[in-house]
Amino acid sequence: MLLLPIVSVPSSWATTYYVATTGNDSNAGTSVDLPFRTIQHAMNKAVAGDTVLVRGGTYREQVEANLAGTADKPITVSGYASEVPIIKGSDVVTGWTQHSGAIWKKIGWRYNSQQVFVDFDARPGKSLQQIGMPSQYYTTWEYNKPVGSGLADMAAGTFYYDAAALTLYVWLADGSDPNKHVVEASVRRRLFFMHQPYIRLKGFMFRHTNSSAFAQQGAAVELSSNSVIETCDIQYADFAGLSMGYLQNNAHADHCNISNNGDSGVNAAGSTNFRVTNVTMNSNNYRNFNPLWHAGGFKGTAQAYGMIEDNEVGYNNGSGIWFDYANSSGQIVIRNNYIHDNGPVDSAIFFEVSNNGLIYNNVLVNNRRRGIYLSAANNARVYNNTIVGTSDRAGIEVAGMPRGSATLTNNAVYNNIVSHGTSQYDLYIMPDNGTTITNNKSDYNDFYRATGSISLWSGSSYSDLSGWRNVTGLDTHSISANPNFVAPTTPPSALNYAVMAGSPVIDTGTNLGSVVPYDYLLVPRPSGSAFDIGAFEAVSSTSGTTDTIPPLVIISSSVGVVDARGSIKISASASDNVGVTGMRLYIDGVLKASSTTARISYQWKNVTVGTHQVLVTATDAAQNMGSATTTLTVR
Repeated sequence: MLLLPIVSVPSSWATTYYVATTGNDSNAGTSVDLPFRTIQHAMNKAVAGDTVLVRGGTYREQVEANLAGTADKPITVSGYASEVPIIKGSDVVTGWTQHSGAIWKKIGWRYNSQQVFVDFDARPGKSLQQIGMPSQYYTTWEYNKPVGSGLADMAAGTFYYDAAALTLYVWLADGSDPNKHVVEASVRRRLFFMHQPYIRLKGFMFRHTNSSAFAQQGAAVELSSNSVIETCDIQYADFAGLSMGYLQNNAHADHCNISNNGDSGVNAAGSTNFRVTNVTMNSNNYRNFNPLWHAGGFKGTAQAYGMIEDNEVGYNNGSGIWFDYANSSGQIVIRNNYIHDNGPVDSAIFFEVSNNGLIYNNVLVNNRRRGIYLSAANNARVYNNTIVGTSDRAGIEVAGMPRGSATLTNNAVYNNIVSHGTSQYDLYIMPDNGTTITNNKSDYNDFYRATGSISLWSGSSYSDLSGWRNVTGLDTHSISANPNFVAPTTPPSALNYAVMAGSPVIDTGTNLGSVVPYDYLLVPRPSGSAFDIGAFEAVSSTSGTTDTIPPLVIISSSVGVVDARGSIKISASASDNVGVTGMRLYIDGVLKASSTTARISYQWKNVTVGTHQVLVTATDAAQNMGSATTTLTVR
């Protein structure tokens, strides 16, 4: 039985403010019946320990957190109960007049709007295509493929802003009258900006920004030091969805969807000790910024460092995860991510002029250009990754020199699977020059192509491991064998790339276990005669046999009150002989959370008094289901 501690909270300790679209900022705001109208008004009132609860609905405002929380009393800003408020950086545009044919105009429009959406709430999707350059902050390097340059270049599905005439033009995709639609144009630079530390933001949707009109870069939501964003959805911002905070420390993004943004999903410029966990970063850079400048799922720059773990990063127009000049002494950890279908440039994981990377246990599938690229990087450890189906350049590349004063030293590429690629090279390592390029090692890897010979390069090209070893001294223990993956499913997932029992084995002794103690499925490394290459230990093959052992599920018994409303974190883990493929968490029969890994957690807000049943289920690769239940009593 889980018992919720009984906590008496003095009224002077914390205040809860309420916000609703039907409210008024002249209200007291301290009851759900008399809410404020704007989130900003509530944020101007909230001090350390206070909570702001926002009812569902659309809020068109830029929210600034100007007051700080503390470590033990953060300011919490959350959706009310199960309601999901939406903050938009756009305004509805009305009063269109016909310009010519299917082109309509809004005269007296003061904003250089970067996005124009038509009937977005009914059919969420991309903005109309912008004609010309975004603003004076961009050159043809940053935005090298503008569509047209002026009014004469308009076509169906486009918009154009004439700054001199203060006129916004649109040509809807079907040529219809915009007065018969809901047309929203972006006007606000940011949606939520944390100027002060210790802010907790959860349960919001964020849509539409106008960052590119004000500066070269910007994000819809910008975090501050020691702040958290969780269970939020950030989409269709004109540049980035989320910033981990410029020169901020210890910010955390967890269980968010940050996708379909104009340039990138998550940015971290000078951010230190940050964490990005369980975040979906898909289909970013829809505005087609130059992906060799700044675009993709994640980009960390200016000596940023932190952890990127358990995320899905896919279908981005650019690199999946990119660190650029992140060359401080801080540790960068990229682990347990599913990174797929990114490109056309430059890499699933791009580690450029950066230091001290631990890049392990990632599953990289069907990425273009490169799988993992260490470009003028130092002290990076690339361990136990599974890299499948890379096209164009290389599965793994250690190069990027010469590069000014940068060096390429002390990098290690061990225990990776590079398979089924069609790229020019499976592995490319620049040869040692004794000065700026030294001590780059590769071993205990599996290089495999379904058709044709493998391709390795270090000064010369090699099509087999024997010649490669003799000349370079690299990959003494590596092999070239079919890794024998689990049969694919629809839709595909990282779990398709676990290797089956009976695959070739490399006995690596300690297997660098001090760095990679567990594989993607939380099996300890090494584990007997397990296949220790790649992101997964060997799983038992169910072909010809019947596995009947269900997963073992353990629910954490630790609970705690984290705010005056009694928010409880419920966690569970599962283990199984053939691997856990999914978990679900129910409270009183209602599904609250799901996971595709062997771990799951849920932050239960607004806990009610009474007895509640918690059920957690887990499914294994053979479709067996295990479960555990517990009773949670709240008094």
